[in-house]
Amino acid sequence: MLIGIVGKPSSGKSTFLNAISPSSDAKTGDYPFTTIQPNRGTGFLRTECVCKEYDVEDNPRNSTCEDGVRLVPFQLLDVAGLVPGASEGKGMGNQFLDDLRQANLLIHVVDLSGSLDSEGIPIEKGSYDPEQDILFLEEEIDQWIFNILMKDWDRLSRKMESQRSNQSQIAETLAVEKLSGLQFTKNQIYKAILETDMESENPRLWTEEDLKRLIKRIREIGKPIVVAGNKIDQPQAYENYERLKEKYDIVPCSALTEFILLKKAEKGEIKYIPGGEKLEIIELGNEKEKAILDQIEEKIIKKYGSTGVQAVVDHAIRDILEMIVAYPVEDHNKLTDNDGRVLPDVYMIEKGTSAKQFAGKIHSDFEETFAHGILAKTGQRIGADHEVENRDVIKIVAAARKK
Repeated sequence: MLIGIVGKPSSGKSTFLNAISPSSDAKTGDYPFTTIQPNRGTGFLRTECVCKEYDVEDNPRNSTCEDGVRLVPFQLLDVAGLVPGASEGKGMGNQFLDDLRQANLLIHVVDLSGSLDSEGIPIEKGSYDPEQDILFLEEEIDQWIFNILMKDWDRLSRKMESQRSNQSQIAETLAVEKLSGLQFTKNQIYKAILETDMESENPRLWTEEDLKRLIKRIREIGKPIVVAGNKIDQPQAYENYERLKEKYDIVPCSALTEFILLKKAEKGEIKYIPGGEKLEIIELGNEKEKAILDQIEEKIIKKYGSTGVQAVVDHAIRDILEMIVAYPVEDHNKLTDNDGRVLPDVYMIEKGTSAKQFAGKIHSDFEETFAHGILAKTGQRIGADHEVENRDVIKIVAAARKK
């Protein structure tokens, strides 16, 4: 899974990436287009580990566990800043949009303090409406997809007309010939066609307005956007958040604050789990640093429940992409793998994944040879179509391959 971090220049995208993935070391700066080449990093979904439920000490291998909090990794991509006109090549637009092709979801980092104009140039705080950023970014991405679709549209629409394609066949043609490179699937496109109520099954009769309406819905389904309302600690940011939260899927956050806390935890100065609701001071150099941490705890963590950075990620993965986690084991009684490691691995899977599909996530051979599964919690034997639930611990039993 890949999540793209997007936004206009200087909105805090690279700081947001560093706050989720401190090892990424993405370059930051107070000037537009600090990011030229995309920065990659590894983020983590925060979830309560089942080690507490089963009262065992686990040995994580593909993830980490801190005080019973399992941190499950996924990939992040921070791309060059987007400005109005990007879909036509303005700024770093063409590169920005091409970098987003593989993303499953976009986190749009917005400067809620209103201290940057539309192109990321610093202005007086509170003098710019951040809602304009939300609107223009969606419009630019939709226009980019529309431009791709319209290349050779006349030929393609004639082809579908001559084949008398129904809506399902239209969706398949669009997926294969136009939109597969953007990670849009036939099912997503078909769903968008039905939900936008395209009046004709003949694409040649679709107007430009019809196509733009369809593209917008395809993007909403296939590349949903979550707004990270950044710099929530700055003047005017809270007022803007209160005004915009009813209209948009927005989570308040302070990327710089989270990054500072993670660095201090790394140095051993504080005890802090990413996205935590509290921090514990261990050793600081002076009273000034303690006063800063007290301010962070009082004005950000207590007010919003956390710095909000991890909350953005968790909301995006759990609520928007509807991902859950499950643990495969070899011994469902001891919760171990073949080497005796307790709960070594955890996998993020889509809600509704079957036991057989889950086996395929572990190894393709397991899906092909799936015989049955066993739930560690109950000892119940489950079949191929059994729907895996969040935090299930499952033993996969494979049948011998036929020679």
